[in-house]
Amino acid sequence: MDKSNMQLHDLIQFFDTYNRSDGKSPCTLRWYRQSLGMLLGWLTETGRPTTLGYLDENSVREFILWMQGRRIRGQPIRVPTVNNRVRALRSFFNWLFRKGYTESHLLQDVKPPRLPRVMVDILSDDEISRIMSSLEQSTMTGSRNVAILAMFLDSGLRLSELAGLKAMDVHIEDQYVKVLGKGSKERMVAFGNTARNALLHYSVHFRGEPAHSGVEEFFLTIDGYPMSNQAVKSMLRRVGAAAGVPRLHAHLCRHTYATNFLINGGNVLLLKQNLGHTTLAMVDHYVHLATSKVAVLSRDFSPLDRLNIRGLHRGGNGDRGNRRNGVKVFQRCSG
Repeated sequence: MDKSNMQLHDLIQFFDTYNRSDGKSPCTLRWYRQSLGMLLGWLTETGRPTTLGYLDENSVREFILWMQGRRIRGQPIRVPTVNNRVRALRSFFNWLFRKGYTESHLLQDVKPPRLPRVMVDILSDDEISRIMSSLEQSTMTGSRNVAILAMFLDSGLRLSELAGLKAMDVHIEDQYVKVLGKGSKERMVAFGNTARNALLHYSVHFRGEPAHSGVEEFFLTIDGYPMSNQAVKSMLRRVGAAAGVPRLHAHLCRHTYATNFLINGGNVLLLKQNLGHTTLAMVDHYVHLATSKVAVLSRDFSPLDRLNIRGLHRGGNGDRGNRRNGVKVFQRCSG
């Protein structure tokens, strides 16, 4: 059979079947389908052949340039989005090579666009305090939401991992949960006393009976059904808005946990285990965040401040006269 005449649509279907039988998560399957579907749609819209024989490194690079030039609601497409799409394409073409559809990995030299190292502004201690203080623990939803936030901030669980927590896997007294993470990999994640107390309060006083015997999840709605990912997202939006922290979302809590874990002396290898990452490369991002935050906090150890030089502190109250005096002091020192 002349494999060069095979339709890209059929190969994408074969790839999807392979990934589903290999146990890839629904999120990963959707990511592949969307990315490869964009390539197929671009080929069709631009009048190009959709056969395997037409595809080469240059044609895929033209597609990448098209993605980079797109604008969505007037805004350019984000670099991480393009990076994700290119990684999906590379996985597909690597599979084509391994399965013998192509004689080489056509995208071997195509690298995903370099991601900018953006500083994530994690939740401050004040913001966390305001969020927790805005919740009423004497109600079912309030105690549940406190327990959810405590777990996000003290264990770094992903949204889907928290929503999918089974009651039998939440070991409150022993202070750990068993989590089913990406790739159907189980791991144990510990939590502290504050989270333990929040979970215990919800479990003993307010967690109702499941709606039916098939409900195994720990976090439930008022009606006894499992909280979906979307329900947890909506809850976080409402709580964040009420507390004056509208940027609150699950992944920001994960960033906050990881950064503070390292600042408090946590081990990098242990953080990798807790977050469910397969490589230390992913954890390196949090090392950078923690290092940057510590650099800001180092102002408390300013050598010059500790000298308490007479006259240098008079410019601190912000009025114009003192600012002028402050300038004069530095002018004398520089002379």
